[in-house]
Amino acid sequence: MNKLAVTVILIATTLLSTACDSNYKSSSSSVISSSQDTQILDPSIETKEAVGKIINMPIEILSKEEKQVKYVQIKEDSSLQEKIDSIVKTISEECFNGLTIKATIYRNNSATVELKELDDIKASRATWKDDYLNSQNREQTINIIVKNMLQEEYKGAWIKTVQLYYEGELITLN
Repeated sequence: MNKLAVTVILIATTLLSTACDSNYKSSSSSVISSSQDTQILDPSIETKEAVGKIINMPIEILSKEEKQVKYVQIKEDSSLQEKIDSIVKTISEECFNGLTIKATIYRNNSATVELKELDDIKASRATWKDDYLNSQNREQTINIIVKNMLQEEYKGAWIKTVQLYYEGELITLN
């Protein structure tokens, strides 16, 4: 019981000191972790800062065959391309070992996503072709990228369609 009280006091003190720090500045995006059972950040709460309003974009990832949700904090006044780039960067880091994903937005609210191998494939531990676009993982890879890119729950201006390409060829489930 004593350890629990000390832990609660430490957490409360840390939160209070962080909240009172007037010099606190955040970057344009950051990742906040949560699991499906324990949510660290409520995505329905939007944070206000002197710089602008922050929105929390959910990113679903698979970790050890278990779905998890992480939230990417993005400035609301960021361009659509900047928002998409933040999501793509997070997907790459969290799901695909940092492999290159390049998204391009078009005027008709569609996006193309190019999956690119790292320049030095020998130094990389993972590749799109061998690890994520093979017959076992292809469907899961497509679902992770497309679902996270579409952000169906987002109320603002957003993309409506996504096409995935690998080495200039459209990726399909067939």
